[in-house]
This record gives sequence, C-alpha cells and structure tokens, in this order.
Amino acid sequence: MKPLWSATVFTIDQPDTGENPPATAPHLGLDQDAWIRARHDHWLSQNRQITLAELPAPPHGVPQPQRTPDDFTALRLLPGSPLARADHELRQAWGFGFDALTAVLGTAVDWPTGHEGHAVITPEKLAREAATWAQLPEPETRAAIGRLTLDRSNADDPREHRYTEVERRARLATHPLVFARPGDLLILPWVIHTAQEVYEAAFQDGRLPDRDLPLPVREALARHRQAREQELERDIAAVADRLGLPYVANLKEKDAERFGLPTTGGEIDLLVADPATARLWVVEAKHPHPGHSPDAVIRHIKHFTHPKKGHLAKVLRKVDAVASQPQAAALACAVSADRSWRVVPLMVTKTIDPTAFITDPKVAFTITDYLAQVLTSLKDPAPGWCRPLTKPNESR
Repeated sequence: MKPLWSATVFTIDQPDTGENPPATAPHLGLDQDAWIRARHDHWLSQNRQITLAELPAPPHGVPQPQRTPDDFTALRLLPGSPLARADHELRQAWGFGFDALTAVLGTAVDWPTGHEGHAVITPEKLAREAATWAQLPEPETRAAIGRLTLDRSNADDPREHRYTEVERRARLATHPLVFARPGDLLILPWVIHTAQEVYEAAFQDGRLPDRDLPLPVREALARHRQAREQELERDIAAVADRLGLPYVANLKEKDAERFGLPTTGGEIDLLVADPATARLWVVEAKHPHPGHSPDAVIRHIKHFTHPKKGHLAKVLRKVDAVASQPQAAALACAVSADRSWRVVPLMVTKTIDPTAFITDPKVAFTITDYLAQVLTSLKDPAPGWCRPLTKPNESR
C-alpha cells in the first residue's frame, strides 16, 4: 500500500550573528509544570463539576453512528466593531467568515466514525452538512474547508524561515482536515478537537492562526486587540472601585508630575493607595499573546524580561518613581494621610502568563479574576504567580 505521507530529510543551518550566543544566554528557568497546573486550576474554578452521566459519548475509537443533535450558535458581532470588520474583510478575501470556520470544525469533530475512530468523507459532503447545520451558504463552508485542509500544496511552504518558526507553517493544529486521496478527507476527531482549542484561544485574543491573513483582516484584528487591552485597563480599575479603594487609573506622566512625582517612565495603568494596609499598588495591565511553541513562549518571556525595554523593567521604574515620593502618589489617589507607605508592584494579565513562573519574575503576577483577592490580602504578594486563596473544590 502506498503511504499517504513520505518522510522528509532536512538540515538546520543557524547563522552565527554574534548576538546572545548560547553559551552566554541567560537561563530563564521557566517552571512549565507549575504554569500548566495554575492554568488547569483556573480552568476548573471557572467550570462547574460535570458528572459521569454528562460526559460526551462515545470516546475516540468507538463507533459513533450519528452526529450529536445540537443547535449552532452564531457569533453576535457588534455592527461597526473591529471584529465585525475583520469578519467582513475575511469574507471578501477568502469567501467565508468566522461562523463558517466554526461550523466546519464543529461538524467535522462530531462526524460519525467507525471502529478505527476516524472517517473518510468528501469535502462536498462536509460542506453541505456544515452549511445546513449553521444555515450558511454552502460556498462559504466549502471555502472554509479549503483553508482548513492539510495537503502537499500548503504543507510544503517554499518560503525561508528559521527552524524555530516551523509552527507558523501549515500543520495539523491549524489544518486538521487531512487530504487523504483525491476527492477525500481524512477526519480525525481528536485532531479536530485540538484545532478547535487553538482557534478558540487565538480568536479570544483577537487573532487567527494563519500567516497568510490579508492585510485588512490583520489590521481589523489589531484594532480589536487594542480594544481588548483598553478593556483590561477598565476592568482592573473597576475592581479597585468595587472594593472601595482610593485609586487613579491611567495616570499619565504629565499628571504624575503635577502631583509631585518624578518621571515615571510611562503611564501607570492603575495606582491604588490603601490606607488600611499602607500599601501603594503600582499595577501594570498587559494583554500579550504567549503562543504555544517553546520558541514562541521564550520570545514572549523575553518581552517581559528585557533589561531595558521589557515590561518588568518599565514597571519597576514606575515603582522607583512612586517610592521616591509616596505621599505625592497617595495624594494622586485623593489620600492625604501621612504614613509610611509600602510600594508593591503587580502585573495583571488577561490569562495566566508564563513569565510568572520563571526563576526571577521580580514582581507579583495575577489575572483579573483574582485581582480582588490580591488587593485585599493582608499579606504582600511575593514575586511570581499569586495563587488564589483557594484551589478549585477546596474550602478556605
């Protein structure tokens, strides 16, 4: 039998640029296990407990005679929003929008399988089923299938790239419909489920995992990410407001100088003065995208840890400015009490960031879901990940 795929032999040629050679490169010391555990605990805390009777059936490898009845939920995009614009531009360029992408993946992952746990079907049949389920034009679902299919033509990318960027090329995680033979697709439900998670994570971050996205789509998604970053800043200010803590949000340098603070090195996203604990919180909000591959995670961490331009260096410069004039910082929060203030830096991200789990994170990290617990704790947070007061299903 002729194999569907053949082995490829390649070589890695890494040029010597003289920049940051391996012998002298700093070791970040990422505790990946701790990062994974923290994300797992947070996921459990956000989801109710599921009984065995509620678990989906059958498992992979067991025959599934028919699709599971379920209603399709279309996206509700605010007219005129950046995300609606991205959806429009995607339809114009590639012939399908976000709903068609969701419908094809949702139909394929639930496709009836045999004893082997997989199925072989035609693209036309998948497109027809997805279009019927989502009430979309069939040409849209056919176009989406074309972008989600992994075959020789899109897997063999002729463009040069660093070996560490291989994840940017077409691969199963982003192209889970495998071109098995002329006119047929190989459906592997567990692979398609992984792709659903990848696309969901990227979409929540205002991205699509495709390096060939048309420029108008990339620009619209970039505006959406900027809106998400501004939303994060509003969210952390809302937490301080709900707790009744004196604060000032988005303290610009010119306003800081007006209160008597020296140059802060940039805008302070949230400055909180808590008279009860004598703490001045310097809170930095970031909504970065760490990626998934080891190289992407390392590059992401370096954006935080760069000694001059990194996010940590910037927040520590702001801490120094506040610590040099703590009374002025408290006054900016409308607190005139004269006391010995402690300045506490805090990094707040939308999702649990890997930088919190390196050897020397320098500042405390949390996410918006746990910010209230951190701000009201009587104990100052240590650098690194601020574990919530309780684990999922654990009493206080």
